[in-house]
Amino acid sequence: MTSETPSNKEGILAQNPILVFIWAVLPVILIFSATFNTGAENLDLGSQYSILQLSLMQVLSVFIMLVIPALVIAYFYKKKVFSFLNLDKRPSIPVVVLSIALIISANLFLNYLVDLNEMLPLSAALQAKFQALQDATTSAQNQFLAFQGIFEFAIVFFTMAIFPALSEEMYFRGLIEGVLIDLKLKAPHVIFISSLLFAMMHFQFYYMLPLLFMGALLGYIYYRTRNLWYSIIVHLVNNGLIVLITASNKANISQIDLEANPSLWTSILGICTFGLLLYFFHLKTEKTKE
Repeated sequence: MTSETPSNKEGILAQNPILVFIWAVLPVILIFSATFNTGAENLDLGSQYSILQLSLMQVLSVFIMLVIPALVIAYFYKKKVFSFLNLDKRPSIPVVVLSIALIISANLFLNYLVDLNEMLPLSAALQAKFQALQDATTSAQNQFLAFQGIFEFAIVFFTMAIFPALSEEMYFRGLIEGVLIDLKLKAPHVIFISSLLFAMMHFQFYYMLPLLFMGALLGYIYYRTRNLWYSIIVHLVNNGLIVLITASNKANISQIDLEANPSLWTSILGICTFGLLLYFFHLKTEKTKE
């Protein structure tokens, strides 16, 4: 009886993580470059479509750009896709609670990063280009947030919260960060590269610093736990809050301005709370060692 060889247990690219990294990163760079060069019209979903049609188009495009590549690349790299993406582990409730508390406290001061972002110096040409992309992505988001009724709310919640959390975390944390970890890069480098690519794919320069911060937090959570479900849950909560607050405003239950900065004292409280929670999270988690 012959024993199973390593080649049967791993993918054909198991010994070439640098090649896998290039394969994973290249589509992100190409999509960003193509969108940047051709202009904002590629991000215009069109106001003539219904919420359901918009959602189907959005889900299909993300499925093609992120989900399928993540699964295919992971298969050729490690073969055991869900194991490599760390989707086969059960999350711990205390760590889930800590992770959710982290993102909620972060939202108390994230808007100030937008103000800081706007201070970054840009040439007139770049400013016009980035503003056009920003307006297009904001317009697309506003089209989704114009939902009416429980049916459209459910569609938008899936499209803006559940599906992005699953697809983006699979690609940027599970796949890209997983390969970077295999390349033996240090934690700051792993987290920065994955969060930068994550921010690039959102085409929102004027939210670049908040997106980098969000990507870094998600990357840190994944790096510490080696369990993709934590970053998926945090991502889902962050995006889901936008949809829930919008629904609450529509129902006149609340009147929260998502674009407005919280008071200075609220933001200071958020920063202090975030720092304390991050310390407890660090104590509670221990990164997996080979």
